[in-house]
Formats: sequence, C-alpha cells, structure tokens
Amino acid sequence: LPQRLQEGGGWAARSTAERFAEYAAVCAEALGALVGTWITQNEPWCAAFLGHQTGTKAPGIRDWPTAIAASHHLLLSHGLATSAIRSASPGPADVGIALNLAPIRPASGSEEDAAAALRQDGYLNRWFLDPVLRGHYPQDMVELYERHVGPLDVVAAGDLELISAPIDFLGVNYYNPIRV
Repeated sequence: LPQRLQEGGGWAARSTAERFAEYAAVCAEALGALVGTWITQNEPWCAAFLGHQTGTKAPGIRDWPTAIAASHHLLLSHGLATSAIRSASPGPADVGIALNLAPIRPASGSEEDAAAALRQDGYLNRWFLDPVLRGHYPQDMVELYERHVGPLDVVAAGDLELISAPIDFLGVNYYNPIRV
C-alpha cells in the first residue's frame, strides 16, 4: 500500500478501497487487451488480520476494530475493482479473488474444541467466503465481533451487494489443515 494511503488510514479507511478501484481501472484499461484474467485481491485475510490485528505483517498494527474495518474495506475493494476492471478493460475480463482457506478440525470431540473450530473457521474462511459468495457476513462472527468491538458500522448500505457481485472464479491458496 502506498505510504500516503496508509497515512490517510490505510485499509481501515473506505477511501483506500475507492482508490484501489481507480487503480484497477487504470490497469485494466492499459493491460486489458493483453490480460484476460484478473485477481482483485490475494489473501485479504493476511492484510487484514496479520497486518492489523496481530501486527506480524505490514503495517504492523495490533487493533481488533482496525482489523475488522480493514477486512471489510479489502472486500469492498474487491467488489469495486471487479466492476472497474469489467468496465475499463478493452477485452474480455474474467475477474475473481484469491483467498487463503483451510479446513478447520477440532482437536478432540469436546464441545469446547468444536466451538473453537467453528470460530476459527469463521475467522479464516467464512468471514471472506460468505460476503463474496452469499452477500452477507456470517452471523455468528458478526455477533462475536460486535461483542468485542461494538457495532460494525463500517459496513455501509450497498456494500455487500458490491462485494458479492458475480465472480468468474475463486482462487484458493491452500497450505494445510488447521486443528483447533
């Protein structure tokens, strides 16, 4: 992310998603005759949560509300860029998103482990899959996050319709299963 955008709030700011869509349109207009397949975002979970919740990736922030806002704006940037690429490309454009996904398994048969696995699945997988493919965030995760960070007022009217615009493919970056 350009430093100037980071200084303006980075992915926690809605304006960054809008600037990303403008950038995507410029790229599609310039390269659309040569490039037919576009990935809007690669592993937005990493940028959102590793960059803004655990702080282990850039920009190194450790703040749950900021991470939630960043996750939403990364997904919003995908929706806005999908439309921008399709509009600006002089040639046919297949557009998708690449998510890092993993099967989540409970470490034991206990109810506690099953509940932990469901939360981990929501955090890693469903928080990104559901808005893109179903047009809504998973209700159990919305309730969990709102208990910890307050209302998710970062989600504006019409955002989920943009995020869930039809895609041509879903890229899956798979590394390993996770046992919780």
